[in-house]
Amino acid sequence: MAQMKTPPGHRTPRMGARQIYEALRDRILRRVYRADGLLPSSRALAGELGVSRGTVTIAYEQLAAEGFIEIRHGARPRVSQAVVERGRVPTTSRPSSRKVQLSGYGER
Repeated sequence: MAQMKTPPGHRTPRMGARQIYEALRDRILRRVYRADGLLPSSRALAGELGVSRGTVTIAYEQLAAEGFIEIRHGARPRVSQAVVERGRVPTTSRPSSRKVQLSGYGER
């Protein structure tokens, strides 16, 4: 993610997981990262941005939860094919309009 680097000698506040998430999400939606394209490893991106690996992991987990990327243990994150094909934000789950049937115990 060379575009996220700052010029040498330029001090900026440290990025948080939210800023990393938003930057990656925008790049995925603009197709900077192509379908099935690999993202940097959490270690590499953390080192490049000067943040902890946990901060990057939180951003990656949010992207995965929203369907932007796929994460597999031991592999670099990969851009989800479905997101790029649709060219828009993945749909989030909505509450069902069906009435939930409860057991007799749940009806009390």
